[in-house]
Amino acid sequence: RILLHPNSTMTPPLAFWAFIGIFGTLFGIAEAVKRSTRIPATVTRKFMHVSSAIVSMWLPTYLSPSWMLVLAGVFTVALTASKLLKVLSSIHDVPRKTWGEVVFPLGIGLSAWLLYLSPWAPESPQLATNAYRFGLLTMGVLDLVAELGGQIPSPKLWFGKSVAGSLSFFGVGIILCLAHGMPFSWSLVAVVAGLTASESLLGRGLDNLALPSLGAWAYLAIS
Repeated sequence: RILLHPNSTMTPPLAFWAFIGIFGTLFGIAEAVKRSTRIPATVTRKFMHVSSAIVSMWLPTYLSPSWMLVLAGVFTVALTASKLLKVLSSIHDVPRKTWGEVVFPLGIGLSAWLLYLSPWAPESPQLATNAYRFGLLTMGVLDLVAELGGQIPSPKLWFGKSVAGSLSFFGVGIILCLAHGMPFSWSLVAVVAGLTASESLLGRGLDNLALPSLGAWAYLAIS
């Protein structure tokens, strides 16, 4: 498989720097809001979670898979340093113990590698991109839905997860699949149930590492 586009060089393309600028701007906005208002970090953290997932959906349009991996590596290192040095309070200053913000770009990079560069990557680049974007929606949207649904009083599961949160993840997951043109079937229900179980079992932010890839492979399994 080709790691870089034929016209690529070892010099980062303009789009690489553009995405660094976009993500940096989002972090700047979140940090400014957190420091200048009484909005809690749980809100600014979710803003970064959703907005970063949406922006990342466009990475394959402008970057080769290799540069996507480099970008993921850059932000993984930067966010690790930020967490250890307590720099970005807008994403780190939450009451629960989590490394979700650090493994977030790592999860995107893992999904990119599996879908474009690994021996198991689909032969069709467009199918790979569709699966990649579905995986990011799984992490960016369904994870948020699960957290919002988890505020409804219901029995607790583990790692702070709840029955209401998992049911919300499952229900909106079914809707997301149908919106992507997937016909309703028991296979679809089983796959979404598997995603739901995975999200509920992964604590301390590790769902951010696994969900992009799990969501992508779920798409490939039922599309």
